[in-house]
Amino acid sequence: MKNTFNNSHKRYQRKLRVGFLTAICLFIGGIAFSISKLAAAPDAEHLIAEKTAKGLILSPEKKPIPGAVITVKDTTTGTVADINGVFSMDLQYFKEENVTLKISMVDYESTEVVVRTSKLPKDLGKITLQKETD
Repeated sequence: MKNTFNNSHKRYQRKLRVGFLTAICLFIGGIAFSISKLAAAPDAEHLIAEKTAKGLILSPEKKPIPGAVITVKDTTTGTVADINGVFSMDLQYFKEENVTLKISMVDYESTEVVVRTSKLPKDLGKITLQKETD
């Protein structure tokens, strides 16, 4: 009887040690994975465009204009304002010192905003479009 008790106790201790070692290995692996992700995070942020222009397109009544089209003048590069009238445009590939953004929407007069690429990222703030006059 005593021998059976010792054997079962030894098996229990062995399982406990194996489980404990497994837990430690998983814990260390998790820490190593987290550290590698943290070390890679600045690189991922660096890929996000640092030369962006953003703004809010408003009507004369100070209501957002969703769907307003924002293009870089004389190019095919552009974006569209979201449902809240907010836009963000990546200008990192433009080497000119000044870039002109043309903002347009049906029933509104187009407007142009000059952005200095050396001053990016830049928040252009609120841009109000005027209603078209017939």
